[in-house]
Amino acid sequence: MSTDLSPAAQRELGYKVRFLRLALWLVVLSAGLLGIYRLVVTPLMGMVNMLIAVSSLFFLFLLKRRPEQIERIANMALGAVFVGASLVYFFLYDNTIRLGVFFPFVAGAFYLRGARIGLRWLLATVAVILAGHLLPWFPDAYSAFEIAAACLYLSLLFAVLYNFEKVRSEHFEQEKQLENIAHFDGLTGVPNRMLLADRLAQALARTKREQGLMAVCYLDLDGFKPVNDKYGHQIGDQVLVEVTRRIKETIREDDTVARLGGDEFALLLVGLQVPEECVGSLQRLLETLNQPILLPGISIRISASIGVALYPQDEENAETLLRHADQAMYIAKQAGRNRYHLFDAAHDRRARSHHDLLRGIRRGLARGEFELYYQPKVDLAKRRMVGAEALLRWHHPQRGLLRPDEFLRVIENTELEIELGDWVIGSALAQLCRWRAEGEEFEEFEVSINISAYHLRSADFVHKMQSAMQGCCARACRGCLQIEVLESVALEDIAHVSPIINACREFGVGFVLDDFGTGYSPLTCLSDLAVDGLKIDQSFVRGMLYDRGARAIVQGIIALAQAFERGVVAEGAEQTEQLRVLQEMGCPVVQGNVIALPMPAAELAEWCRREWPPKAD
Repeated sequence: MSTDLSPAAQRELGYKVRFLRLALWLVVLSAGLLGIYRLVVTPLMGMVNMLIAVSSLFFLFLLKRRPEQIERIANMALGAVFVGASLVYFFLYDNTIRLGVFFPFVAGAFYLRGARIGLRWLLATVAVILAGHLLPWFPDAYSAFEIAAACLYLSLLFAVLYNFEKVRSEHFEQEKQLENIAHFDGLTGVPNRMLLADRLAQALARTKREQGLMAVCYLDLDGFKPVNDKYGHQIGDQVLVEVTRRIKETIREDDTVARLGGDEFALLLVGLQVPEECVGSLQRLLETLNQPILLPGISIRISASIGVALYPQDEENAETLLRHADQAMYIAKQAGRNRYHLFDAAHDRRARSHHDLLRGIRRGLARGEFELYYQPKVDLAKRRMVGAEALLRWHHPQRGLLRPDEFLRVIENTELEIELGDWVIGSALAQLCRWRAEGEEFEEFEVSINISAYHLRSADFVHKMQSAMQGCCARACRGCLQIEVLESVALEDIAHVSPIINACREFGVGFVLDDFGTGYSPLTCLSDLAVDGLKIDQSFVRGMLYDRGARAIVQGIIALAQAFERGVVAEGAEQTEQLRVLQEMGCPVVQGNVIALPMPAAELAEWCRREWPPKAD
C-alpha cells in the first residue's frame, strides 16, 4: 500500500483488496467447475466459463503483484465483467440467469469504486438491459413486466447503496480526521512520530525485500530558538512551515519527512543504490535550508544539522536506527553545525564494547571476580624463592580468565583505575600476612605490585598507602611490599614522583623501576630517586642470546645497579640458557616462565616445596 495515504485510507484499500480477491476466487471456482461440466454437455458454454475463470486468475495475479493499484485493477475487472455479462445478455437469450448477473455487478461496482462511478455502471447496465429488450436485433426471453421490475430493483439497489455509501463516506471522513490528528503534525501537515514509526517499518521491509539501501535522517534546525525568542511563536511557526515546504520540495516523492516536535524532523530516504545518493540529497537539502527565509519585513537565516544512519550498513531495528541518527546529528552540531554526519556503526560497536567492559570491571570488582596471580622470583645463587610479582587476573563470567592487557586499557586515567589499584594493594598485603603465618619460607618474602602513573600521582595515594600499611600485620609486612613503577613514569615527572617515593619508604614500602633500559635515564636519576632496585625489561633478556646489543644492555644495567648499590631483577627469562648467562653476569634474581608461570596464591607455597630448586641439568 502507498505510504502517502493515511492509515484509514490504507485500511479502506485493504478491505477493497480482500473483497475483490474473494469475489475473483468465487468466480474462478464457480466458472471453472461449471466450465468443466459444460465442456462435455455444451462445449461452447464450457469454453466461455473456462475463459471467465482464466480471466479471473489473471486479475488475481495482478492484485497479488500490485495491491496498491487496486482501483485500476478493479476498473479492469469491472469492465471485463460488464462486457461479458452484456454479451451473455444479448446473445444467450435462453440463459435464465443472464439478467441476474447485473445485480452483484452493480453492488460490487458501488463498493469498489464509490457512488459516483457506481452510478455510471448502473446507468450503463440499465442501458444494456433496455437495449436488449427494445432493439430488434437481439432475441429477448423476458417480458416487459420483468424488464421493468429489473430496472426498478436496480433503482432500489442504487438508492440503498447510495445511502450506504454516503454514511460510509461520512464515517470514513470522521475517522480520517481523527487519524490526521493522531498521525499528522497539526502545524506542518507532515507525519508525526507515531506515523513515522509505521512508515519506517514499511521502509525497512521494502528495503530488505528489494535488497537496497535506505537512510534514516535526524534533522535539527540550528539557531531556531533565538528566532523564536526574538520574533515570537507566530513567526517561529511560519519558519517551521517554510522549512517543511523546502524539505518536501527537495526530497523525492517516495521519501518521507516527519516532524518529531519543536524544530526536529526525521527523513526516510528510500530506494537508494549507493550511499553517495544520500550524500547528494543531504547536500542539496543543506543548501536549500541555508537560503534566507523572507517573511513580511523580516529576513531570517537558519541552517540545519543532520545525522544519518544507513540501513543495512547499520543492521539494527527501526528504533535503534532513529537513535543512531540522533547521535550522529549531535556529532554534526559539535563539529560546527550546518552539516551532516553519517553514523559509524563500527565505531559505535567499539564504544559500546568499551562501556560494557567498564561496567563489567566495576561489577566484577563488587562481585569478587578479580584475583592476584603470583609469578615467583628466585635467587640464582642461593637457589631459593625470594619473592613474587602480583599479577592481576579477571575471572570474566563469559570470557574466562583475562590478563590485564585485555581490560586495563579501558580504565586508564579514571577513578576506576585507582579503585582497582587500591584493591590490588589491599589484596597483596592481606596475602602477605597469610603467608607469613603459614611458614618460615615466607619470612623474608617480598611481593611486588604494579601501580599506574595516574594512581601514583593521585592526591591521596600516600595517605591511603600509609593507612594500608598500618592495618593488621603492619609490622610483619613492613619492608616486604614493593611497588613497581615504570622507568618512563618516574623520570617524566621526577619532581612529583620523588617525594611520593620518599614518603612511602618512611612506612616500609619499597620501589623498583620497572622495564628499566627502555627509557633514557641519566645516571643522576638513580641518585635522585630513592628506589630499591631495577627491573631489566624482558625484551633485552629474551634477545640477549642472539643480539649482542641486548646482551650489552643487560650487562650494563647489572653493573649500574651494583655501582649504585641497588637490587636488580631480570624478568622474562624463558630458557635455561638465559638463566646460566644471567648468573654468569652476576644478576642475582630472575623471574620468568622458565621458572614458573603465574599461579594463584594457594599454589605458590606448594610449588616452592615441590618444584624449587630444580634438578641439575
